[in-house]
Amino acid sequence: MKTKIMLSKDFCEMEAVKYVAFRYNTTPECVLKHYFLQSGIISSGEDHASDYCLTPNEMALLRDLGVQPSILEIN
Repeated sequence: MKTKIMLSKDFCEMEAVKYVAFRYNTTPECVLKHYFLQSGIISSGEDHASDYCLTPNEMALLRDLGVQPSILEIN
């Protein structure tokens, strides 16, 4: 089963998201995917390998920015 998340590209352009990505030396897209994984919105698959975990403050920041999928498709 595959999950497809549709999210406004505007979230990737937010300075706060870029800053978190910079902290972990990754892309804003990867930070947002990681946020969804840690939030339990999507489950980790075999392609998910990470050496970092978003802090509770970073999770709260992303949540407070309104980061949520506009469309969640499960195939």
